[in-house]
Amino acid sequence: MSKTAELLDELGFSRGRIVETIVTTRDSDGSPRAAPMGVTRKEPDLLEIKPFKTSATYRNLLKNTYACVNLTEDPALFLVTAFKHEDLQGFEQPHIEEDLSLSQADASIFVEVLTGSDLSENRGCFVCRARSVEVRRPFPKVFSRGRAEAIEAVIHATRVEAYLRMGRREEAEKLIKRLDECKGVVERVSPPDSTEVRIVRTLEALIRGWEEAWR
Repeated sequence: MSKTAELLDELGFSRGRIVETIVTTRDSDGSPRAAPMGVTRKEPDLLEIKPFKTSATYRNLLKNTYACVNLTEDPALFLVTAFKHEDLQGFEQPHIEEDLSLSQADASIFVEVLTGSDLSENRGCFVCRARSVEVRRPFPKVFSRGRAEAIEAVIHATRVEAYLRMGRREEAEKLIKRLDECKGVVERVSPPDSTEVRIVRTLEALIRGWEEAWR
């Protein structure tokens, strides 16, 4: 087994498991772009990325063969990379290095796209080879339900916005209910001035704005 595959093992990648990451790619003008993205390990050194075809990540992976899969437990990073077009005051923007890694990430996996195909009418599928892994923060963190639920809330919120825009209100309402559950957990286990609480309350305000805009 290659060193890269061994590091993927140590980072918690197992075959068939979807893990939540932040994938960085390059736009057509060369500028970097970061977005939350689920990634699945298919083979020892092969990762699968399945972006929506409407996303910039999908377009970028079609044109550029190199990308970076960044690992983090910081819910604020998921928030600011998911909602780049929103005015998110009080949250630090990510710093993307020249090699496409996020400087705030705990680890970065540098990948090369091998194949791209249609997964469905709405989604594509890119099989990528992990070329190398950089681990920046190997020291373990305690598990926090607040952090986990805040990240879960951000992931659900990205779909709420899309569903409301498409007029799929029933599906959006189901996710909004799940977001309310995430918010309840976060407010119960995290301090009132914590990043996680600020995130779920920011999402709540964003959703109110989307509902008004797409009513």
